Amino acid sequence: MGDLDRQSESESNIVPAYATPKGLQTAETTTIKTPLKLQIRRLRYQVLPVLIFAIALVLTAYLWKNYAGAPHGYGEVHAVFSKVNAPKDGTLMESDAYPKQFDRVDKDQILVRFSASDLIEQEAQLQDTVKKTQDELSAAQVELEKATKAGTEKAKLDPLKQQVSTLTARLDEERKKYNHVKKQVEAANLKAPMGGIVTEIKHQPGEFVKQGQEIMTITQENGAYITTYVRAGSGLIPTKDMRVTVRSQNSQKSERSIVQEVGAQIELIPEHQLANPKKPEWGIPVRIAMPPNLQLRPGELVVLNYVTEK
Repeated sequence: MGDLDRQSESESNIVPAYATPKGLQTAETTTIKTPLKLQIRRLRYQVLPVLIFAIALVLTAYLWKNYAGAPHGYGEVHAVFSKVNAPKDGTLMESDAYPKQFDRVDKDQILVRFSASDLIEQEAQLQDTVKKTQDELSAAQVELEKATKAGTEKAKLDPLKQQVSTLTARLDEERKKYNHVKKQVEAANLKAPMGGIVTEIKHQPGEFVKQGQEIMTITQENGAYITTYVRAGSGLIPTKDMRVTVRSQNSQKSERSIVQEVGAQIELIPEHQLANPKKPEWGIPVRIAMPPNLQLRPGELVVLNYVTEK
């Protein structure tokens, strides 16, 4: 028991390490600053991920505005085109101005010249004949007018009147022939019916063509309308003036348009407008107005979304 009492007494005399002995001054605590590298590291680990996530969210929302949800189908841009046909039989003349494929031409620009040397010579001859008859008629009219003013007797006036009448009829006939040949000469210079791009050439200079044969095709540079098909069983019923969102696959820009016309019967959808060309589908043909602010080329495919809510 004595040993236990002495051990308890010695333990009671132990001063705790954190206790301040009486009369001993307390040292001032010094604050250790966090190094700059550590602060940057904390910023990178804690703030940067949140900032990147916020930027990605805003960017995703911005890009999503150009999409209109799940697409209802694809459409094809169509343009107005004109086939240039031969107005008559003839040989196409050699010319440096003869357009080549993908050349741009203006309206009323001379595209083709036919060999028309015989017609040009005939036109010149008829022009001289018309001028000669016109001079004869003018002289006869002057003579008749003088005789009438002079009071010439009827027996002498009648031949003059007959001469004027004959020359007038002959002049009319000659003018008809001249105008006919002149039109043929003008037809030898085939002009562009519209401005655009030469997309197809079927005959080259030096070739002989028959009347009505196609020489070349001119296509309007910008699209005129969009054609598409609403698939059977899709649950979508297209109607005239229905709003449609048109999105370009190249620029990813979109713009609102409207349905212009809806076809009367279901047709086979072209293969290039199918998601799976090996699986044929049928649908109702629809024509959509061309959005004015989208730069779409003829033949380009666009993504379409119909706005069905009222």
